[in-house]
Amino acid sequence: MDRWLETDFSEFHFLRPDWLWAFVPMLVVLLLLFFSQRENEKWLKVIPDHLREFMTKKGSKWAVVLPIFTYVLVVSLAVLGIAGPTWERVEVPGAKTEAMLLIGIDLSNSMLVEDMQPNRLERAKFKIKDLLDAKPRARTGMFAFAGTAHIVIPPCTDSKLILHHLETLSPAMMPILGTNMEQAISLADTILSRTVAPSTLLLITDNIEQEDVFYLEKLVNETPHSIELLAMATPQGGAVPSYGKRIFFKDKAGEKVVSKLDPEVIFQLQNHPKINVNTLTLDNSDMEIIAKKVRDNLTFQEEDEKDEKLWKDVGFYLLIPLLVLILFWFRRGWVVAANLVFCLVLPSCGEVKTWEDLWYSKDYQAQKSYNEGDFEKAAALYQDPFNKGVAYYKAGNYDAAIFAFEQDTSLNSQYNKGLALVAAQRFEEAQQVFEELAEAHPEFDAAKKSLKQTEDRMMEIDSLRSIDPTSTRLPENKKEDQPPLNERTAKGEDEELTSDTQVDELPETGDRVTDEVETGVRKAEELERPPEDFESGAGEKASNVLLRKISDDPSEFLKRKFKYQVEKYKLDSVKTKNRW
Repeated sequence: MDRWLETDFSEFHFLRPDWLWAFVPMLVVLLLLFFSQRENEKWLKVIPDHLREFMTKKGSKWAVVLPIFTYVLVVSLAVLGIAGPTWERVEVPGAKTEAMLLIGIDLSNSMLVEDMQPNRLERAKFKIKDLLDAKPRARTGMFAFAGTAHIVIPPCTDSKLILHHLETLSPAMMPILGTNMEQAISLADTILSRTVAPSTLLLITDNIEQEDVFYLEKLVNETPHSIELLAMATPQGGAVPSYGKRIFFKDKAGEKVVSKLDPEVIFQLQNHPKINVNTLTLDNSDMEIIAKKVRDNLTFQEEDEKDEKLWKDVGFYLLIPLLVLILFWFRRGWVVAANLVFCLVLPSCGEVKTWEDLWYSKDYQAQKSYNEGDFEKAAALYQDPFNKGVAYYKAGNYDAAIFAFEQDTSLNSQYNKGLALVAAQRFEEAQQVFEELAEAHPEFDAAKKSLKQTEDRMMEIDSLRSIDPTSTRLPENKKEDQPPLNERTAKGEDEELTSDTQVDELPETGDRVTDEVETGVRKAEELERPPEDFESGAGEKASNVLLRKISDDPSEFLKRKFKYQVEKYKLDSVKTKNRW
C-alpha cells in the first residue's frame, strides 16, 4: 500500500497506444446490437394485445443487458492490456566491476642506497613478491618511473609475468634520471581510469617532496581510488651511488648526495583518509594487510540505473480478470453474436505492424532473415537476447551485441559477450568476463583459452603502443656487387630435386633450381628502433617479416621501449628536480 501511495502517476501512459483504436469496432458492435433490439420491438406492435402474451415469451431484461455488459468489459480489458499501461520505469541493476591493483616502483638512482639491505630497490622487489604471494586476487599492473613514467605490465592476472619483469628492473633502463612524481601520478590516473571500481595504487618510492603531496592528494580526492605508500628509506638516509657502482653523486660543494625521508611530508600524507603510509616489517605481514584490503574491496556494485527506454508493462495483470470473465461466455445465453469481431481485435499476442505479423512470429521472421544473410534485420526482429546478440555480432555491430548478451545470464551468452568485447577492442572488459567464467566454470576450457589469447593481445598492444603496427618495413641485406639469384623450378625429371641430391653449398648468384614456394615471408634482423622513414601504411605487413633474433632479456626490450617513447613524445624536455 505504501508503494502504491508513493507511485508517481503523472508519468502514466500506454506503451502501445495505437491499440486503443480497437475500441472503435467495439462501439460499432454495440450500435448494431442496439438497432437490432429496436427492430425486434417493432414486431411486438404488430401483434394484437390480446394475442401478444400467447405469442411471445416474457423474459428478464438482465438476459439481454448482462451479456452485452460482459462483452464490453472483456473487450475493454483486452484492449487496455494490449495497449500496455505503465507509469514506472524499470530499474536496471548497476554493473559489477572488479577493482585493480596498480604497483608503481621508483627506479631513480637513489633506490640503490644501501640504508636498507641489500638496497632499497631489492627490498622493494622482495615486498612486491610477498604481496603477490599473499594473493590479492585483483588484476595487477606495474609501471616504473624516474624522470619519466612508463608502463611495464598492463593490468593482468598472471603474477608470474609480473615477477619475470620485476627481476630485470633497474635505474639503468630509465631514459631520464630523477624522480618526477607528477608524471608518475598522471600515468597511474590514466591506467586506473579504465575502471570505476575503487582501486589501489601501491606506490613504492624513497623520495617525496612537499610539492609531490599535491599530486598524491589530487589523485585520491578526484577519483574513488586510494594509495598505499611504501616509503623505501630511513630517516638517516644514505649516499646515492651511480647505477649501483661505488661512485657517488656529489653536489656543488663536492659532498656526497644523501637521500632520506622528510618526516613532515610523511606525517602530512598519513593524515589523509585515503592515503596509508605503511610501516615496513621484516616479515610479510605488512603485505598481507595490503592484500587483504584489496580482496575485501575486490567487487564493486555500481548504482542502479533507470533506463529511459524500459518501462514496466502492467497490462499483464489485466489478463487475470479477463480470463475469469471469458469463462462465462461458454454458458448458454451469454454469447454475443459479435464474437468474430472480438477475435479480429485480438489477432495476435504481439505487436502487429505488417501482414506477416498476423501469421508468423517475430523469431520465425528473424530466422528467415538470418538464413538470407540479412543479420541487421534479423537482430531487430529477434526477441531472444541470445539470438539477437549473435545476429548483431554477425552484422559487425559489436556494441549492440554486447548489450544483447548482457540481458541473458546463461553461460553461452556471457562467453559470447567476451568475444564481442574482444571484437570491439575492449580487451580489459573481455579479460574480466573470461576470468569470471574460468573461475566459476573450471571445466569450461574455451573461456580459459580465450582469456589467454586476450591477455596475449593486451601485452602485444601495450608493447607496440608507441609504434605503428600497420607497417614494419625493415631493410634487406643484399650484396650489391653480385648479380641477383634467379631461382626457377625444374624443367624435367633430370633436374628434379630428390632426397639423394647432395650439394656442398647452395649458389647465391646465377641460376638455381629450387622446389621452394614463394610465401612472401622474409627474414630481418631485430632493430634497435624503427627506421627513420617509418610511416603508417607504407611497407610490408608485420606478418610478412620474420625476425631472426629476438632478445629474451625483458630489460633490453623495456629499455629500448622507454627510450623510444621519450624520443617520440619529446619527454626529455621535462625537467626533474633531482638529477640522480
